[in-house]
Amino acid sequence: MVGLDEATVTKRPYELEGGLVRLRAGRCPECGAVFCPARLVCDGCGHRGLDEILLAPRGTIYTFTQVHQSTPEFATPYDLVYVDFDEQVRVMLPCAGEETPRIGESVEIVLGRGPRLVEGEPEEGPQAVMVVKAGTERSDGNG
Repeated sequence: MVGLDEATVTKRPYELEGGLVRLRAGRCPECGAVFCPARLVCDGCGHRGLDEILLAPRGTIYTFTQVHQSTPEFATPYDLVYVDFDEQVRVMLPCAGEETPRIGESVEIVLGRGPRLVEGEPEEGPQAVMVVKAGTERSDGNG
């Protein structure tokens, strides 16, 4: 069992490289399984001590859903997408933009406001890791 002191997360879940957002993930050195978010123990083989890797800044939409009911701190509706990365891992992220996502569409990982509300208003500044259609103007002004 992993103790609470071992499970403490001290790093943000992404890294900025040349204006691109890259998610942190873990790869098992024994079986090669990749997990995002990273974890301490491999679900595939039980190996402890995964190697930290950064995922590609772009991926492909596997599927999506539109959320119409949520807890009060989230503005609805909003889209959630499962994104497949070249590193053989699938990650669920909120989707920015007004257009409905399309399965198979290429997307880029960005920082954005996300659907979370603070006292009924959108959070200020980039608070969430999100996806936008590849080639779309990014919300952080770096697009």
